[in-house]
Amino acid sequence: MPRRRFQKGTFVKEKNGGMYSSHYIDSVGSDGSVCTKQVKRFLGNLQTTSERAARREHDRIMQEVNFQRGSIAPAPKGQTFADAVNKWRSAIAPNLSPATVRARESFLRTHIMPRFEQCALHEMGVHQMQQFATDLRKTLSAKTVVNILSSVFAIMDYAERCGMKVAKTRFKDLQLGTTTRETPVPFFTREQAALIIEEAKEPFKTLFTLAWFTGMRAGEILALTLNDLDFANKTVRVNKSSDDNTREIRQPKTKSSVALLPMPSALEAALRNYVRQWTPNPSGILFATRNGLRPRSRDNVVKCGLKPVLRKLGIPSANTGLHAFRHGLATELVESNAPLSVLQKQMRHADIATTLRIYTHAIPQSQRDAMEGVNLQSLRSINTVLKFAAK
Repeated sequence: MPRRRFQKGTFVKEKNGGMYSSHYIDSVGSDGSVCTKQVKRFLGNLQTTSERAARREHDRIMQEVNFQRGSIAPAPKGQTFADAVNKWRSAIAPNLSPATVRARESFLRTHIMPRFEQCALHEMGVHQMQQFATDLRKTLSAKTVVNILSSVFAIMDYAERCGMKVAKTRFKDLQLGTTTRETPVPFFTREQAALIIEEAKEPFKTLFTLAWFTGMRAGEILALTLNDLDFANKTVRVNKSSDDNTREIRQPKTKSSVALLPMPSALEAALRNYVRQWTPNPSGILFATRNGLRPRSRDNVVKCGLKPVLRKLGIPSANTGLHAFRHGLATELVESNAPLSVLQKQMRHADIATTLRIYTHAIPQSQRDAMEGVNLQSLRSINTVLKFAAK
């Protein structure tokens, strides 16, 4: 049913003291057609009901009617979602990473603005947001829906801080169903990483070695310069990242991403060998384009450096990129019972729960040992029952 015009209705007080609510409703005919008709509801009379109570009842009826007809009150000037988006674009977006802005602009263009552009912020309540999420879930994954809703709430939060009247709706108010990943996340095992590095040619060999031994993100590796390598103290400095599209050097993903990472002996040997044959460039970029003016493209590294090696080795390559090294390292650390503090520092997450939830794919040895103990106890119990039954 199409959205109907918002109506306030008319509060009618007649001379005999009767009070009524006059408004329009949708009526379905016998042939299924929908038409609009005016109705008049009795609210009470002055002998038994106060005028204030009758007016409250009139307002309640109009809220119910407008809700059923899908009508939303016109937004006050400067209080629409589009107004909030414009504020966010001018004040907040310039401070975010280009990748984050691109993702949110894509969500705004494709999903959010067609639904809420002219909506009043105070009308974007629980029901409207829940229905929006439910409609999105019909065609999108739960993870994508969460990301879209995160974009909406980020804009609404800023609008509220700016003094705009915003509906008090939060993630906890919504039912989104399961938000676990529908498909497994690609990751390389230690054996696979070794084969990939052995098969790859330079500069990809060293680049993949860095990815495995540090767990750095692709943009962070591609932004590395010679000055970021400290062979005396055996550390790799992470303090910048290359944007996937523009290849502009910027701040890394989060404050926690800035760190000094250890340089294991195997990585040190690979880097020393690479630096000896490396061609210097004005910016000192380790993995620069042929003209040395900017970092390599991640897409190009995956397409020309990683995918051919994966196909040659028979390793699944669908949806697999440089991040598979990072996932693989986290999994290897868990499998080897590395302390959680080490795991968190190496992955550089502000919250260890993020690392454990997303970046580990192994069954820890402690879990295996625990289940083996349960298995032994279960066998003893079963044998006891069987012996008793045989008597």
